[in-house]
Amino acid sequence: MLIVITGLLTECVCIFDQRCKCYNSDTEVYCAYKNITDSDIPHFPKEVHKLFLNSNQMRIIPPTTFNHLENLTELDLSWNRLSYIKEGTFNGLSSLTTLSMKGNSLNYSLKIPHNIFKPLVSLTHLNVARNLLFNTDRIFHNFPSVLITPLHKLQSIEVDAGHLLLSFRFSSNYRSLRRLTRLKIDFCLLPSVNNETFRYLPHLDYIELTYCEIQSYDRGTLPNRKTFRYLDISHNRLDDESLAQVMGDLDLHANLKVVKMTNSCLCVDRFSSSYFASVLYVTKIEVFYANNNSFVYAFGDEKSFKLPITLKMCDFSNNNLLKFYFGMPFLWILNLRNNSLGTYLSSERYTHSSKTELREVDLSHNVIYDLSYSIFHGHEKTVKINLSHNKLTDVTFNLSDLVSLKELDLSRNNIGGISSQASMDTLHKLSKQLKIDLSNNLLNCSCKNLYFLQWMNANVDMFIFKHKYTCRFDNNDVVYLTNVNDIVKQLEKECSSYTTLIICVTIGIITALIILFAGLMFRFRWKLRYLYYMTRHKYNVFKSIQSSDTYKYDAFISYANEETDFVVKEILPNLECNDNMKLCVHQRDFLPGQIITQNITNGIHRSRRTICIVTQSFLDSYYCMFELNMARMESIYSRDGQNILFLVFYEQLRPQDLPLIILELVQKQSYIEYPNEEQGNVVFWEKIKESLV
Repeated sequence: MLIVITGLLTECVCIFDQRCKCYNSDTEVYCAYKNITDSDIPHFPKEVHKLFLNSNQMRIIPPTTFNHLENLTELDLSWNRLSYIKEGTFNGLSSLTTLSMKGNSLNYSLKIPHNIFKPLVSLTHLNVARNLLFNTDRIFHNFPSVLITPLHKLQSIEVDAGHLLLSFRFSSNYRSLRRLTRLKIDFCLLPSVNNETFRYLPHLDYIELTYCEIQSYDRGTLPNRKTFRYLDISHNRLDDESLAQVMGDLDLHANLKVVKMTNSCLCVDRFSSSYFASVLYVTKIEVFYANNNSFVYAFGDEKSFKLPITLKMCDFSNNNLLKFYFGMPFLWILNLRNNSLGTYLSSERYTHSSKTELREVDLSHNVIYDLSYSIFHGHEKTVKINLSHNKLTDVTFNLSDLVSLKELDLSRNNIGGISSQASMDTLHKLSKQLKIDLSNNLLNCSCKNLYFLQWMNANVDMFIFKHKYTCRFDNNDVVYLTNVNDIVKQLEKECSSYTTLIICVTIGIITALIILFAGLMFRFRWKLRYLYYMTRHKYNVFKSIQSSDTYKYDAFISYANEETDFVVKEILPNLECNDNMKLCVHQRDFLPGQIITQNITNGIHRSRRTICIVTQSFLDSYYCMFELNMARMESIYSRDGQNILFLVFYEQLRPQDLPLIILELVQKQSYIEYPNEEQGNVVFWEKIKESLV
């Protein structure tokens, strides 16, 4: 084992110098951070293609150091102490394409030979930035442009540029570099840029102007209107006017693809929608960074307004946005991280597009307590949503359109569980592809939340970083949810007793209410039935009857069918024929086609009295007893307690055979027995006539 470990540690060590490591058959050599000085530079074999000598102690490189490395394509001499370059230093490096001399101590007061780069006939990438250590006279020193004029194949350069007092312009020596298309200014001091700054760099299509302290920007600064495609103007000091000038300059470049203005507008609170509508819409913009600024509002004024169709990535993170709203049917990535959109997004969406191509959406760090239900409407191609570091307590927004979702970050919120059955069903359908992060939330381990925990246990593979999940019980004990199954089983046992108790109490309450309701219904059954049938009668008939002392009938005759002969042969002749009274008899006066109960109720209402012919058949008849009780209700609720009921006992009945209702009436009210003899009959009919009159 010791031999194997030793071999692993030494297998990359170069044979020619143990301070260096060699890779890819000794063609790549790394000698960085080895304190190599001028006098102990290794002798490198001619097979080397890439050589890294950065971060050492070299001051002046002997001219013969690299002259045999004809295969060398990349040389890194950055972050040494080079103060001077001798003539012939780069002789023999005809294949070199990339050279970095960044972060040295080149003394521009010493006259460096003009032809030091002449042997580098293949050089395409040069980095000579951060060589300002000899700036004791407080003059901003720029790398001598005369040194790079022989580099006719140069395509990109990284240099320092600027002036403390005067407007800076790149030297006319750059005009000969017809292939130079990429420029990065590393150490930069350009308070003002204008159309003279890049006058002699007409072929640039890529410019980085970061950390340049730019305050003033003139339209027309950017060169090469036909092919210019990349601008990074981050970390500057643009105000409203200079921002407008920058954006106005961009609409002259139809092939523009990338714009970065990170941390450049710290005094601008509104990003005008016209920058998208009238500026970037005419370009081929694909990537736009407006992050780390002070924008408060960024929205289109009209519903029809849309972001440029070529734009794929839009970053407005780390601003102060209170409102963000654009149409974005073609955007792929939207970053709104670390803003203040919580209040706005609780009821509104960030886009009015019914369908969008969005793949990734970042809404983290936005103080979001709730989200609009339809916020993700039309997001059928979205694969990643980040809602971490907010104040969400539940997932109440609609997830049904997120059919392609693979990552949902809900970490560091206040989520206790998911209450929406629709949300859980949607997430379950995506369980084979979806990963959810609920870490650093305090879930609820309670009976109320048991269904969610059971669902979580059934879909446990969907959740990531489960070792960071915590759960709080009703007694405020907090545990790590490392084993969801154990927690679920524990809660199922505890909640089952509560469930049984709740069910029993609920059934008891319902049963008591049913019994109470049934008792009240039985107690007031005749009143309720009376009111029901009265309601069905026409209003005007009721009113006319109740408001008048005249009735259609003098009496309503209630009798069983077995006493029909008595009614027809005795009652009608004695009362109607002899005394001109009008009686209501169901066989004669009920309206055909109308239900019996309605006829009975109407007949009693229209009669001054109700005469009941009480026999055993009467007591056994449902409708006779119905007529008796309707007459009682009429007496109580329509005649102000006036007695309208008259009992005639046609048969001899024992008290024990009588219902309680009739016994009560017999005790409280008058009644009469039919004598069934000639002399008695005369008195009987006289008494009947007196009661009716």
